[in-house]
Amino acid sequence: MTRAESAYLARVARLGCACCNLLGFDMSDVQPEIHHPREDQGMAQRASSYLAIPLCAEHHRGAHGIHGDRQVLRQLKCSEIDLLAWTIGRLNS
Repeated sequence: MTRAESAYLARVARLGCACCNLLGFDMSDVQPEIHHPREDQGMAQRASSYLAIPLCAEHHRGAHGIHGDRQVLRQLKCSEIDLLAWTIGRLNS
């Protein structure tokens, strides 16, 4: 990973969890994990670091998170691409 990628991912992480934000939760004290969407990617492939989404552990790896049964996406009525759009929008605002 390049220095530029590391700096970008640090900016993404400072946004806080995308799902928590969209649900209206204040998770400013929680360090998010970085999720790499797999839309149009093979199982062993990882999306570019510039397509990363910040998620708390529960929304990333939890039972109802992105790598679980994905209930949080149904609750938000969105997809990983919608979360990516939120991330990019917040970074550019």
